Amino acid sequence: MADETRDDADASTSGLDIAGMQSLLEVTRRINAELDPDAVLGTIVDCLVSIVKADRGFLMLRDDDGALQFTIARDRKGQPLEEKKFKVSGSLIDEVVETGETRLIDDAAASDAYNARMSIVSLSLRTILCVPLQTSQGVIGVIYVDSNAITRRFTDDDVPLIEAFAAQAAATLERLRLQRAERDRDRMAAQLQIASEIQLTFLPSTFPPMEGVLGSVASVAALEVGGDFYDVVSLPGGRVGFLVGDVSGKGVPGALFGARLMSDVRYQALLHDDVAKTLSHVNDIVAERATRGMFVTMFYGVLDPATGEIEYGNAGHLAPIIRKPDGSLESWGEPLGMPLGILPNQQYQSGRRSIAKGETLVVLSDGPGDALGAGEERYGDERVLETITAGPGDPEGLVKTLLDSVAEYTGNRPQADDQTLLAVALA
Repeated sequence: MADETRDDADASTSGLDIAGMQSLLEVTRRINAELDPDAVLGTIVDCLVSIVKADRGFLMLRDDDGALQFTIARDRKGQPLEEKKFKVSGSLIDEVVETGETRLIDDAAASDAYNARMSIVSLSLRTILCVPLQTSQGVIGVIYVDSNAITRRFTDDDVPLIEAFAAQAAATLERLRLQRAERDRDRMAAQLQIASEIQLTFLPSTFPPMEGVLGSVASVAALEVGGDFYDVVSLPGGRVGFLVGDVSGKGVPGALFGARLMSDVRYQALLHDDVAKTLSHVNDIVAERATRGMFVTMFYGVLDPATGEIEYGNAGHLAPIIRKPDGSLESWGEPLGMPLGILPNQQYQSGRRSIAKGETLVVLSDGPGDALGAGEERYGDERVLETITAGPGDPEGLVKTLLDSVAEYTGNRPQADDQTLLAVALA
């Protein structure tokens, strides 16, 4: 990009005389010496008015939507001109933007090409120069000077100088844009890193020690912060509550929503001591709080280590899997309710099953199955099941093996979805 801009600038200087080249070098040094973007814009217009001895100078730049916007205007004394007081020929500017070519009007009122344009005549403009600001990305704006003084009329000799100036100004503006974009990326990366560190304080880094229970949990965020969440809760009577959820939104909004939801689930679980009622009340909370179609899938289970019985409910989440000692698998597909937050006043159902020693219950998000490898091919649900079957049966070994397998498959390519696994067994 820089080479192309430099080539354009070199081409624009080919018609300059020594005096013009010296003027260009001087104003280029002034522009490049400015560090403040707003000051650069003012310097560009001031230098432009000065080197062509114009009455007024005007700068328009494209906004994020591609539309040209009034940016800055100055008179020959360097005084700012308000947009409403700086009337220009809009048709002329449109032509320059569309064609990418300089327009010189030596005698505006008498010009055959423009005599039908009353804006030029009504403004009493004698001479006008309008030049596109071009980069490798196209026309990013225009610079415009005019004069109504009979003693100063722009000529063809002014065109090489102003075009060379425009090339240098465009290169400077593009450099500032890239620097600003880099600063924005660095600032966003720093903010996301902080958000990721905060999120880790909400999520258990490991499965907390629980009497009679073995467990393991891990999560790999697709972005710096993720929409998946999980928790392990100590409940009365030595029971252990555990959950895995997935917020429909990713990034910081999803992480914040999930973090708040975890505290809601904890409160409702202790208040109701009933899985179905807990899910029903959490659903009402999400339905009231969620915005822009946000919803949550979640599996919530309560294990009694003394009996191996698990009471559980599923709000639109992937069915949990039981891995038996011989490696065979069993899915707990029922009962299944709709995701949380879609409709209020929903009554969720709960189920009861038991696990025996040597069996491991696995709850995971859809991230491992959706992980993409070479050729954008999914890791796939079948490969997830095969890895669980072939790997170790204890919770810690199972979680590590599956995540390692997914990482090897993807080659640590950036992923679009979080990968969360929770495994629990009797000690």
